[in-house]
Amino acid sequence: MTFYYRPTVTEAFSSVQYIMTEANFGWLIRSVHRWSASGFKKPRELTWVTGVVLAVLTASFGVTGYSLPWDQIGYWAVKIVTGVPEAIPVIGSPLVELLRGSASVGQSTLTRLAVLEPSMIGEPADPFATPLEILPEWYFFPVFQILRTVPNKLLGVLLMVSVPLGLLTVPFLENVNKFQNPFRRPVSYNGFFNRYHSRALVRYWSHIAY
Repeated sequence: MTFYYRPTVTEAFSSVQYIMTEANFGWLIRSVHRWSASGFKKPRELTWVTGVVLAVLTASFGVTGYSLPWDQIGYWAVKIVTGVPEAIPVIGSPLVELLRGSASVGQSTLTRLAVLEPSMIGEPADPFATPLEILPEWYFFPVFQILRTVPNKLLGVLLMVSVPLGLLTVPFLENVNKFQNPFRRPVSYNGFFNRYHSRALVRYWSHIAY
């Protein structure tokens, strides 16, 4: 929709009308965007699962932000992330080559990630300057530590995938009464505090690891 929408007071309404009537499948894209932005539909599990999927997709797009400057951090981040499927038996190697566009990380890989990047980055990067510690951002750090600590690559990938899968199971673990205090539900109560415990553990882990 951003291709056709005009964020001005004189063109906003007419651009939305154009999306709905003239753009190919514009009515469908706009309707899904409008309904899902504030939508809730029973069962609640559907809303939760949709949110988890969107969170995983958002984090996945975050990987492209590392790659576009194509400095030391970008190169190694892309090399590690695109190499993760290699642990999958049989289809791992072809999948890695599909993600990279070739047998190794190069121009084809950068082109793929540039297409997927939601917004272009305008900060220049020095490809010859290597930072003291090549570390991912905080939201990728647990995954980075799992892959770094677990010696078996397949086991590390399974542990990494278990994180979003565990989030998907949360609404199915307890029967919720809408009049019940959330802090009286065992899963919600424990999850509320475990979130802060896990953050503290990750910070401590990063401190002793480096």
